[in-house]
Amino acid sequence: MNSKIVLCFLALVAVCVAQRNEAILARAVGPCIADKCQSKHTCYFGQCVPEGIAPAMPALDKSAAIGPCINYLCPGNSFCHQGMCYNNI
Repeated sequence: MNSKIVLCFLALVAVCVAQRNEAILARAVGPCIADKCQSKHTCYFGQCVPEGIAPAMPALDKSAAIGPCINYLCPGNSFCHQGMCYNNI
């Protein structure tokens, strides 16, 4: 019984986090170039978002990278972070 409650709670947390990230990325003004953005913006999952609306970018596991960025670009729906491409959240 307790494990079902814990699993439901974790699923709810995951949905809330995904919705929050979606709301943050909806306010993006464009992609990060070389992990940098214009003033008063910060790079968050490959997009420049206004400072203060996004938490600090989490440390990404380099083993999860799908390959290197080429000219700061990545294929498809992935993003460039510190020279490596990662699948979008």
